[in-house]
Amino acid sequence: MPDPRFFETQAPLSVKDAVSLAGGAMVAGDETAMLSHVAAPDEASLTNAVVYCADAAFLEALSDREFGLCLLSEKLADEKLAEGASVRGAIARIASPRLGFALIGDRLHRSIEKSEPGLRSDMPDGADIDETAVISRSADLGAGLRIGAHVTIGPGVVLGDGCVIEAGVSITHALIGEETRILAGARIGQAGFGFVESAGGLVRVPQLGRVVIEGKVEIGANTCIDRGALGDTIIGRGTKIDNLVQIGHNTRIGKYCVIAGQTGIAGSCIIGDGVFMGGRVGLVDHLTIGDGVQIAAGSGLMRNVPAGEKLAGSPAKPVKDWLREIATLAKLARKKNG
Repeated sequence: MPDPRFFETQAPLSVKDAVSLAGGAMVAGDETAMLSHVAAPDEASLTNAVVYCADAAFLEALSDREFGLCLLSEKLADEKLAEGASVRGAIARIASPRLGFALIGDRLHRSIEKSEPGLRSDMPDGADIDETAVISRSADLGAGLRIGAHVTIGPGVVLGDGCVIEAGVSITHALIGEETRILAGARIGQAGFGFVESAGGLVRVPQLGRVVIEGKVEIGANTCIDRGALGDTIIGRGTKIDNLVQIGHNTRIGKYCVIAGQTGIAGSCIIGDGVFMGGRVGLVDHLTIGDGVQIAAGSGLMRNVPAGEKLAGSPAKPVKDWLREIATLAKLARKKNG
């Protein structure tokens, strides 16, 4: 269920109406049952929830679980239901389950965006807050905060004790731990980059998650950290992030990582503890990076990496292999020029 501090959940929708909105066809289940929210298939409770399954593995995760409505591709619906797959909820077949899920999610949930201008009257103890800051009255502020000029703190945001938020920062849909420092111009909690094709063009997939930043993190100037699509984008305790870094939705970064400037991390990456990334590193989506990995500046990563590896190049490879290739190319160039 989307966090009510950041999202309003609208009136429930019947299965019949949801399937019609998604452009699907009922296969099984009670079309009069009511649906309250959208969810990821791995959430703890899926009662009255809408989910979609992109492949057979997702459908298997629903085996013997109670849910409200599952949207399946036409091919998957035909294959799995013919096999007698065990389901405990309504099933609809649809040409694009992700598009249907996006349409239903947009109907059931709305982001809370409104902030009241000016200083709050109930400032926390020891706070030093610039008079131009805009802080929502529903934000939860810790003691000893320092908030600079023209900062915007959105509804429901939590700032832990001793946080420093420098000029021009905007924070929304986020829970931020103690003694975190966010440098000028950073953008935390904006909607992630998620779209799906439709007959009328690209449709935005609702971004219904949060950003969770654990304590003692530093985030550089003009860095952007997108909120999750359904789950959370997480930055682990003690991690340091340089200027001009992009972190996509649902990415999870471990503790005490160091990420240098102009690095771009696509959505849904899982990064372990103590990972070091040089400047201008690029990661494609859905990668898993083990603990202690080191990635040289300018590298492009397109595969999962086990713990402890050192990588360089684009596409990235073990440093020894990359250095050997560079040395070989240099020898060939000398021979050609000689």
